[in-house]
Amino acid sequence: MKPLIIKEMNGEDQPRQKLQIIGPSSLSDAELLAIILRTGSREMTAIGLAQSILKHCGGSLSHLARCSINDLTAIKGVGPAKAVEIIAAIEIGKRKISQTHQEVESIRSSKDAYWTVAAQLMDLNIEEFWVVICNRANKVMDKWKLSAGGMHGTVVDVKVLMKYALNKNASGILIAHNHPSGNLCPSEEDRLLTKKISEAAQLLDIRLLDHIIVAGNKYTSFADEGWL
Repeated sequence: MKPLIIKEMNGEDQPRQKLQIIGPSSLSDAELLAIILRTGSREMTAIGLAQSILKHCGGSLSHLARCSINDLTAIKGVGPAKAVEIIAAIEIGKRKISQTHQEVESIRSSKDAYWTVAAQLMDLNIEEFWVVICNRANKVMDKWKLSAGGMHGTVVDVKVLMKYALNKNASGILIAHNHPSGNLCPSEEDRLLTKKISEAAQLLDIRLLDHIIVAGNKYTSFADEGWL
């Protein structure tokens, strides 16, 4: 029997067969999402549902990654099971990013610093503040979410941060937080906080390696900008 070519395949099977024949990189975002969904709804195919979900998220996988179960189930055709499957797939991607960049021997640049915290901060709807503990060779020894807040800020207690650094015998620290708005510019509060942390670290003979502001897949480095 003559094998079916991709365009002749059943709509539900087409993305799966296309992946097998050509490879995953050949698939569109909607096709990949359709494979995760497996089936559509009564009114649309898996591809149609995937396209509807992406349209709801402005065509952005980053926006999709920020969706909660409630956000997803608000989309017509998406039930709790499909919402959970989507979130699980996104979490696997985040963990892959995190594990890949944990292989970096030490923080040698702002790019290394960004990838150390990217998986934790790049797709959040609220602001979080993280501290990364490093040894004398700038190797990452531990990381910790110090605080979480709302869309516009989070409270950071410098005393708590430095106590944590001392308890972990830190030789250096990296601090990082995200801007859910996508704005890469530090606020005046960001600058003042960085100054307070830098001064406290110096008193304790701990190096402040950088302060990274994460906005999706982009970042601002205080070290690169000469703000430390």
